[in-house]
Amino acid sequence: MTTVESRAPVQPGEPAPDFTLPAANREGSVSLTDFRGRTPLMLALYRGLY
Repeated sequence: MTTVESRAPVQPGEPAPDFTLPAANREGSVSLTDFRGRTPLMLALYRGLY
């Protein structure tokens, strides 16, 4: 089990903290640092997507 540290919510204009999630369309994982500095990125989290 992983430990999650508590932090204040991200405010508008602040950079998002780094995170890593399992990839949905391939093996491995995807992290925010994979995309940071490339192009604009929109992240949407859908609950119950199977």
